[in-house]
Amino acid sequence: MRAAVLRAFRQPLELTEVPAPELRNGDVLVEVRAVGLCGTDLKITGGLFADTPLPLIPGHEVAGVVVAGTEQVAEGTRVACYIYDPCGKCARCLGGQPTLCPSSRRIGFDHAGGLARFLRMRACNVLPMSEGVPFEHAAVAMDAVMSPWRALVVRAQLQAGERLVIAGAGGLGLNGLQIARGLGAAVAVIDPHHDHRGAAIELGAELAVTGEETARVSDWSRGGADVAFEASGTRSGFDALLASVRPGARLITNGYRPGVEYGVDSSVLALQELTIMGSRAGSREDARHALLAVEEGMVKPLISQILPLAEVNWALDQVRAGEALGRVVVNP
Repeated sequence: MRAAVLRAFRQPLELTEVPAPELRNGDVLVEVRAVGLCGTDLKITGGLFADTPLPLIPGHEVAGVVVAGTEQVAEGTRVACYIYDPCGKCARCLGGQPTLCPSSRRIGFDHAGGLARFLRMRACNVLPMSEGVPFEHAAVAMDAVMSPWRALVVRAQLQAGERLVIAGAGGLGLNGLQIARGLGAAVAVIDPHHDHRGAAIELGAELAVTGEETARVSDWSRGGADVAFEASGTRSGFDALLASVRPGARLITNGYRPGVEYGVDSSVLALQELTIMGSRAGSREDARHALLAVEEGMVKPLISQILPLAEVNWALDQVRAGEALGRVVVNP
């Protein structure tokens, strides 16, 4: 089968023929129809994760059609693919933190991902989807919708009527905005790019400003936002949120870049009783909620381009340039 293979970090993916996956008991074979690309793919191909095995077929936001099924998942079923494969038995899994499972393996990170014609998946990790959902939307739901869902709904416990400020109007931020609006929260967005701020307003943000305009967020929120969502992975985004929240606020970080350090004055953290927490991807249940949010129209992921596998390196360059408004998707 045709695949895009990472053989060396910081080098283009190699388009080549590789053997089709061999199935084990409980596996299904998925014919890949859409793979969303994001900043994490740049971290993987750039060698920023020390445990990335080589060679590797990347691609972790995946949707397709089951072509070899099981009793649980029939052939022909349209599915989205959950990234993680946790053990389900350790303290982290039993405690509701499967993304922290020490033995979990992830598609496109630890073993072959979706940038190929076929992908082997455990049957328990594919989520059937309705006929009306485009494959590209379902693929993006598996990370860029699931991650803000867990961050805002599960971790920050965002409530209707609260005021949320988001730093970063990329995939995570704009999908988080739609989730928050669906929950009944009011949203302001901080982003340096004019077109990204415009997209945020079109999707329901009441205010969209640059990081130098945080005073406007304080005015809009009447003294500071209740919840802050860091989706940019930048120190400037984190600092802008600190300047935009009220005492007692919850600040949740989801975007990240290895080597970027956040800082907060200890007196601010203690005397304002701020709650700062991280959030990593999501559980199978979070993935189901994310897919349902897309199916029901709460979230419509922005897709900038859909490209063939032959153009995968150009597609990654578009992600690297940071100019695409919405996800770049590859159809192998």
